[in-house]
Amino acid sequence: MLVSYRWLQDFLKLDQDPEKLAEKITRTGVEVAEVKHPQAGLKKIVVGHIIDCTPIEGTHLNITHVDVGGGDEPHQIVCGAPNVAAGQDVIVALPGARIIDNTKIKKGKLRGYESNGMICSLQEIGFSDSVVPEKYAAGIYVFPKDTDIKPGQTVFEPLGMDDYIFDFDITPNRADTLSMEGSAYEVGAIVDEPVKVENVTIKADGEAWTDNFDVLVDSDLTSKFYLRKITNVKIAASPLWMQRRLWNAGIRPINNVVDVTNYVMLLTGQPLHAYDARAFTNNKLVVRKANEGEQLTLLNNKEVSLNPEDIVITNGDQVVMMAGVMGGLNSEIEVDTTDVILEAAIFDSTLIRKSALRHANRTEASSRYEKGINREATQRALEMAALLLRNNASGTINEGTICAIDKAQQPTIIKTTVSYINKTLGTKIAAKEMLHLFERLNFETTLAKDDLTVHVPARRWDITIPADLVEEIGRLYGYDNIESTQPVLAETHGGYSKKEETIRRIKNFVQGQGLMEAISYSLTSPQKATAYTKEAKKPIKVQMPLNSSRSTLRQNLLTGLVDAASYNMARKQNQLALYEQGRVYDFEDNIYNEYEHLAALYSGKIYFENWQHDDEKIDFYYVKGQLTNLLAAIGINLSEVEYRAETITDMHPTRTAGIYIKKQNVGLIGMISHSVTRANKAMNGSEIYGYELNLDKIVDLICKPKTIAQAAPKFPAIERDLSILVDKAVTNQAVEDIINQNGGKYLIKLQVIDIYQGPHIDQSKKSLAYRLTFLNNRDTLTDEVVTKSMDSVIQHLKESLKVEIR
Repeated sequence: MLVSYRWLQDFLKLDQDPEKLAEKITRTGVEVAEVKHPQAGLKKIVVGHIIDCTPIEGTHLNITHVDVGGGDEPHQIVCGAPNVAAGQDVIVALPGARIIDNTKIKKGKLRGYESNGMICSLQEIGFSDSVVPEKYAAGIYVFPKDTDIKPGQTVFEPLGMDDYIFDFDITPNRADTLSMEGSAYEVGAIVDEPVKVENVTIKADGEAWTDNFDVLVDSDLTSKFYLRKITNVKIAASPLWMQRRLWNAGIRPINNVVDVTNYVMLLTGQPLHAYDARAFTNNKLVVRKANEGEQLTLLNNKEVSLNPEDIVITNGDQVVMMAGVMGGLNSEIEVDTTDVILEAAIFDSTLIRKSALRHANRTEASSRYEKGINREATQRALEMAALLLRNNASGTINEGTICAIDKAQQPTIIKTTVSYINKTLGTKIAAKEMLHLFERLNFETTLAKDDLTVHVPARRWDITIPADLVEEIGRLYGYDNIESTQPVLAETHGGYSKKEETIRRIKNFVQGQGLMEAISYSLTSPQKATAYTKEAKKPIKVQMPLNSSRSTLRQNLLTGLVDAASYNMARKQNQLALYEQGRVYDFEDNIYNEYEHLAALYSGKIYFENWQHDDEKIDFYYVKGQLTNLLAAIGINLSEVEYRAETITDMHPTRTAGIYIKKQNVGLIGMISHSVTRANKAMNGSEIYGYELNLDKIVDLICKPKTIAQAAPKFPAIERDLSILVDKAVTNQAVEDIINQNGGKYLIKLQVIDIYQGPHIDQSKKSLAYRLTFLNNRDTLTDEVVTKSMDSVIQHLKESLKVEIR
């Protein structure tokens, strides 16, 4: 809400520095995001009167002579605006003036003609395109004829640029400040000044009209609905005083009828709508829900297909307005409009909010309806608009007001105590001072000993319980005035738990491997939430998601890393090594569960471009080696780690394995499925590998908490190579298990050194070669002992796997 300092002065005595006042307002509860002074940085910009205007032949330019006051000779100014003409009062930037963007105006020549200054548009002195009247959007601004201005005076006051504009950054609960009256009450309470809000009393001067006009209202859709009729209006531009208040509030002036409805809405917070009475030739108005498939062209020329949950206004035959959002083009106020029907109503806030969101058409009116309306301002706003139309549009106010519905609402009365408020705030505010604070808020309050009875006015519908009163007293009393005290609490010793320390150690190691940490959203789409999981659990969906892609809590971390890979690859960053440590969620056995996970993702080459031309691509085995190093570093016994080929959602069917430690599944490793990468243009053709670990399980399986150093062996080791021929279906893990189980106590290392499939061996077979390392730390190891171990290994391989020794 843009709040005018000058306009506030209509309601209360205000002579404070605007910047200091903004600071006070912010510290009291309503944040002022910015204070604008439109004339800041501008100088030597005055009113000029065009004496004559002569076109320059063969160009779009005109030579003008402009009276700029001060007894000086008229300035000759060359102007190319299409609407420039003799007799106009315009904005003139004199030589040496500063206009928008600190541009300096100098004397010069155009097409050989001297030009002493510049005739300006509103945009050239800082006005936004969105508030410039359409008539002057593509040309210079011309002051209305009845404006009390003189050549030579600065333009800042007539255009409202000498004002200070507060940008109230309003939270939804303080929608009462979405009006000048509400803002005045707020500021008045802060500066302790009484607020004057005048009632409106009008006397109709036209014939009665209500007997011949039928109104049917669905009481579930609106709680208040009032109509008035104004006839014989003359459509024209609004007076300048109203226009400048509108554009300082960020609203474009349209004409003297539409501007009145916007002005009263800014003043009272009550949205109004003006219909051309010709839209109701059958003298009937109906408020109902839209029918499926009904169409309406809005005032902004946007055609919408209405939803059965939209509230509409009809003339009995066709829709003329999407209630609370925007009027229809078929009831628009036009140049030849003579009779106007004014509407002031309060509609169902939830339906209005959903309609504005559904049709992507949020307006100043819908913004107010969805947050709340001061019920006491509805009829007064209608009367005020009727009076302004009589004054500004020469209208005749017809006798009678139609009140289709006005549901009674019980006043809000809150009972509390002085001691409760002081105890909650930690203050010692006297009862008398507390009464004064409520008086500043214009809350009628009675005190009986310690008891307080507060009558909350309708304009503060956000206050309903005693805690709300505590907040009001606290912010007016001043948070800075509340004494700070140290709470009496037991001493707490900080530090990380054993699990937290282990997780931090794991993260440090992964970072040491060269991976960069990523942080993803915990919310994702239902499809992505259960991807990359062996057995998806029941997903957890939020009740009011921002959008469909952020509706479900994730069950894996790889989803976020794949999204990060897509983002980077779309920007030609294909060399990726990312990891994320965070939580995943599921709902199982009627319990909401959270688990700590770690995931890593790799893509590209192992080495960056280098002069040795090492360009080995990242593959499954490289990632498996990285993971093996991690598990060894944190104290996992690698002999207890097993990799089993498994089918996992969105992972490659033949390059994916489940990770097991002590027969317990702790994660997965493998390649992201081609179906995922091909569906994304940025990732198409890329091979992306990764792994994901359940840290909650792994932390419990760690054998030793830290790495233990030992002296180098004194005795030599013996190495033996073993080459076998085995069925293709036999896994390397199965072979290694038998070797480790039967290699004896001196077998310290087992390493695959060759794998072969192809010519010279059966197509159903594969050749595996291993290097076995034996070591006795206490004595020299003999060939006899090693040979015995090798014989045992060979025998069990033959018996268990039917291998052939090569």
